[in-house]
Amino acid sequence: MKKKWILLAEGLLLAVLFVLSFGGSDIVFEADHQQLYRVEETGGIVSKDFALNPGVYRIIVESDIANGGIGSGMEISLEAEETTFRAIRGNRATLPADTEHKRITYYVADTVDAAHLQIQPFSEGGNVSYELKVEKTTAGRRILFVIVLVLFACLDGIAIFRRKVLCKEVSGQKKWINCAMVGIWMIACIPLLVDYLVLGTDSVQCLRETEYMLQGEWGRIPAAHLLYLWIPAGMRWIGFPVATSYKIMIAFLSGAALALLYFLFSKWGKDARLVLAAAAFGIWNPLAVKTLYVMGNPGKFVACVLGYAVLGSVVWILLQKRKSQNKISPWIVFAVLLILVLQVVYYENTIILQSDVQYWYNEEPFMTGE
Repeated sequence: MKKKWILLAEGLLLAVLFVLSFGGSDIVFEADHQQLYRVEETGGIVSKDFALNPGVYRIIVESDIANGGIGSGMEISLEAEETTFRAIRGNRATLPADTEHKRITYYVADTVDAAHLQIQPFSEGGNVSYELKVEKTTAGRRILFVIVLVLFACLDGIAIFRRKVLCKEVSGQKKWINCAMVGIWMIACIPLLVDYLVLGTDSVQCLRETEYMLQGEWGRIPAAHLLYLWIPAGMRWIGFPVATSYKIMIAFLSGAALALLYFLFSKWGKDARLVLAAAAFGIWNPLAVKTLYVMGNPGKFVACVLGYAVLGSVVWILLQKRKSQNKISPWIVFAVLLILVLQVVYYENTIILQSDVQYWYNEEPFMTGE
């Protein structure tokens, strides 16, 4: 009976959050160019202060080109005082002179009592005519709904697994295998804990392709990329930042790769420890790490894992034919270690996390989806 009440409470909470996630946006600040203030020391223009709560916000710029628009162009950003500026995640947007409509997305992680818009015009003088708005979007509510949904799913899954273990429906070996799989996956996801990721050329292309998916321009995307781009595209549609969307995709691909490797290797080997070690090496080896975290290329990571799965399966079958499941040849161990060492030596100067966190919140259209 207690379980039913808990599930009912979870369902009601999720229903409320789901309904709220489709509510309307709220305007928290609105002004035209005549209501802004010039800072003589810097030559910049600022708005009056306004408060922000945690959520996803959007700066909306509407200009009247016939009456001067935004002049020769400008840079605009959402700023706060030094004690709380880190709560605002986003980049300064560059607007050319012919801008009529522009939306710039910002993520606010904490309460900001005194935020303001800051504008740096490219030139002074001349007629201008534009309006600025800051609205709180429903993306923050959608993100909250997804987070709570995943949290409840994880807690309920753990409770069900624990109950099956206590009822002897799951053997002790399977229990530790599942725990080991989760541990291997969590170790593989450690690089995702940092606040930035390294981008290669392919990653920038993936960002553009994600935007093409959001706009329905699938013909501009290579067919092979559609196999995984739906994950970050879906996360961005919900409202997650670009960085978080790609981290979710990487975590999903790592978990799927681990499950695939374990499933294949468990068909050929009976020693669970050896199977787990082989599966772990499939997603821990430097080649996989480089393609996923340094090159930022999920497609090559998938190809690397599939190639490793095929090669590992062939080796395992050969070992079975020689009836040597319980005794591995030293030459095989030497070959595996040699491959690992060569990969580390080759990539030792490239596995470095060095990109700027703000890059992931860039105002470029293909990154913000605006």
